[in-house]
Amino acid sequence: MGIRVLVLGAHGQLGHTIGQHAKPALMETMDACVSYGRDKVDLAKPDTIINALKDVRPDVVINAAAYTNVEKAETERELAHAVNAKAVGVLAEQCKKQGVVLVHYSTDYVFDGKATQPYLESDSTNPLSVYGKSKLEGEKYLREVGGDWVVFRTSWVYGQRGGNFCRTMIKLAQERDTLKVVDDQTGAPTPANWLAELGLNVAGVVAMHRYKTMGKLAPTFLPDFPSELPSGEIFHASAAGVTTWFDYACLAIEHAHKQGIVQRMPTIERAKTSDMNFAAQRPAYSVLNNKKLMDTFRVNPPEWTKGVRNFILNF
Repeated sequence: MGIRVLVLGAHGQLGHTIGQHAKPALMETMDACVSYGRDKVDLAKPDTIINALKDVRPDVVINAAAYTNVEKAETERELAHAVNAKAVGVLAEQCKKQGVVLVHYSTDYVFDGKATQPYLESDSTNPLSVYGKSKLEGEKYLREVGGDWVVFRTSWVYGQRGGNFCRTMIKLAQERDTLKVVDDQTGAPTPANWLAELGLNVAGVVAMHRYKTMGKLAPTFLPDFPSELPSGEIFHASAAGVTTWFDYACLAIEHAHKQGIVQRMPTIERAKTSDMNFAAQRPAYSVLNNKKLMDTFRVNPPEWTKGVRNFILNF
């Protein structure tokens, strides 16, 4: 007997990656992994959340669903809040009622970017955008409801599916001779496959405690993952290293050019955020301190440049 895992956000870049990793990673510990996209569970409609948990009766829910369009959120405030905040509260309540462990992903955009050193989980939050505010509200709902949950705050996520900065830059480099990219926002591009592993390792720990079926785990499991699951905790989980959107774009396009994905290298120009007419404010500095994650889960985040190179190799 194994655990049942419900993944929400199956059609997004992170949810899709989790579903793909689950197939080999939990074969010996999982009775079933059910992945639902918005067609099955629309976080803006609480009834779909309640019905899904009743139908699937999972041991673990991995919530990779979110409203992530930072720009559109400025004019779709109610929808962003419904998906990123209210729905998380409903999900937390249902998980608590059914004794389900909830894994949730949040964002570096809960900070205002005025720091000069990597943010700790205990640092004051002050989101600048509607998106950031809605994600922070989701975290607050989790704290208020309680139950067994873990939050991984991450940054600048990219994966093989869905829209993200890396894929967009490569596409634009294929089409244009000149690109302008901001060089005054600093963070760490984080691969979706590593975040997927973190979520699935939590599920593996639940399996070990509930059914004693941990057994021989597949290589995707991080070998030193703790046997005790910390509950009700937020962890910063981003790639190692620091970069700007400009340097990130340059590295991605350079490697795409070497792989023949981009035929001709475009000219990449530096730009300031103030020149870009963004609707949403973004933190100038959103580097996350991963020490708590590293100490608790005994994992080493991937170096951001290596992650991007690997991504391009499998583009």
